[in-house]
Amino acid sequence: MSRKPHRPNRVTLLAFLCLWLAIWNGIRLGQTLFFWKTLETYGASPWYIAVSGGTWLLLGLILTFGLWRGKAWAWVAALGSAAGYGSWYWFDRLVMQEPRSNWPFALGVTALLLIFAALSLFTRPTRIYFGNDRTTRNSNPA
Repeated sequence: MSRKPHRPNRVTLLAFLCLWLAIWNGIRLGQTLFFWKTLETYGASPWYIAVSGGTWLLLGLILTFGLWRGKAWAWVAALGSAAGYGSWYWFDRLVMQEPRSNWPFALGVTALLLIFAALSLFTRPTRIYFGNDRTTRNSNPA
């Protein structure tokens, strides 16, 4: 029997980041439900906020579990989620909100988080942890 390799620190940090984003969106969902009437009064779209918050809460919790347990699907899901969350964030920021003056800072943070996710996922220890490394796949006939 082969033993699962130790979880790399970068994967642990990525899992905590996913958990933090899931909790953040859970709070967003809860606040939307609590202030539904107020949001409607000021012309916001509580349905959009609730659905997007609930979706990212659920996906974040599932991804956190997959990253923590080293599930093979979590590697691909983390790549897709990083790209999807970044795209959704900028769609929400540019289309759904009033323009904000601090867009260079937000763009820098988005870029840093995407680079961190990519670097975390494409290192050899991470690929081995998720079973995506070709050299270890060929050397273990079981």
